[in-house]
Order: sequence, then structure tokens, then C-alpha cells
Amino acid sequence: SQSAKEGNGTIQLVCGAQTLSVEGKCGGVTTMGELVITIQDKIVPSRMFTLSFNTDQFPTDGDVFAVKKSNYTAEGKKSKKEVYIGFSEVSTSNQMDWSSDDASGFLKFEVDVDAIKCVFKDLELKPSEVYNKGELNQNAVVSGSFHLYRN
Repeated sequence: SQSAKEGNGTIQLVCGAQTLSVEGKCGGVTTMGELVITIQDKIVPSRMFTLSFNTDQFPTDGDVFAVKKSNYTAEGKKSKKEVYIGFSEVSTSNQMDWSSDDASGFLKFEVDVDAIKCVFKDLELKPSEVYNKGELNQNAVVSGSFHLYRN
């Protein structure tokens, strides 16, 4: 397992008339053949933006990943050029969660030596029917940027 030196990120999710954000530290860790990058909000620690990759390798310069629907139960080999993304807050006072689907878009990475950067705009996420209530139970659009450092 590898880990990355902490960077930071700013993510905005727009759902109906509401805008939610995650702004804070960004880190990456590889475990069991997967790379997971997480941005955690500095004010609401239970609010996070997560990217899960089908590879344990950090992105290289120019890598483009197709954003797909999360499919933890799928058998067989998954594409190393796919990523699953989610925006969630699960606490005693708030439960909400959005995740990518197969029409969400693409993520492109820039890597300069050890600095890994990603900027993206208008990726569509689907709501969780279990958690999201009222106005939050609709598709949302997420945009933002983050960076972290390979050790």
C-alpha cells in the first residue's frame, strides 16, 4: 500500500437551488488493488468527496479516466481507465449522498514530478434514494479541483 502526501481540494455540488461544498485536505491511499483519493471538508468532517480507481497506480500526466457508475459487486476485470466518484455527508444530523453514473463524464490529470492535479467541471451525479430527501433527492452537478503529492 502506498500513500500520498496531503494536498487540498475545493469541490462544489449544485443540487436544485442548493450549493454544497467540500473544501479541505486531500489525500490518496492504495489498498487491495485500488487507489482511493478523498477530500474531506475542514468545517464538516463528515462531508467528503471520494474518487475510487480500478488500479493501485497514481495517475500519470495526461491520464484521462471515464467516470462510471460504482460497481463494487462486478465480477471480472474492471477497466483501469475508469473512476467512480461520490459526494457524501453521513452524520447524525445529515445524510446525503450522490454518486457517478455512466453518463457523468471524464477526469483528466496533470502530473508534474510528484504533484498530481485535477480540475473538472459539471460532472453529473445521481442521488441516493436511501439518504437524499426533498430537494436533495435529484441529480446534482459537481465541479472543482484538487491536488496531492506522491511520496
